[in-house]
Amino acid sequence: MRTIIRKVGNSLGNIIPAAFIRQLELEEGVEINITAKNGRIIIEPIRKKKKLPFSEGELLEGLTAQTAHADEIAEISSAEWGEQ
Repeated sequence: MRTIIRKVGNSLGNIIPAAFIRQLELEEGVEINITAKNGRIIIEPIRKKKKLPFSEGELLEGLTAQTAHADEIAEISSAEWGEQ
C-alpha cells in the first residue's frame, strides 16, 4: 500500500491504514518499536504479557502434601474413563 510522508508539527509522519490496524489488532495507546534494516522501516507493536491475578508463589502459599491431598489415591470415575 502506498502512502505519503506528511508534516506533523515539526516532524514528519505517516498514518497507519485502517486495514493494518485491524489486521494487527492495534488500538490507540499501543506502544510500537521502530527500526531501520536494509533500507526498510520496520514498525512492530510491543505486546505486553498479560499479568495473571496471582503469582505462582501466592497460589502455592500454605500448600503442603497434606493440604494438596497427596496422601490420597485418586479413584478414576467411569465418566473420566470415557464410559457412559
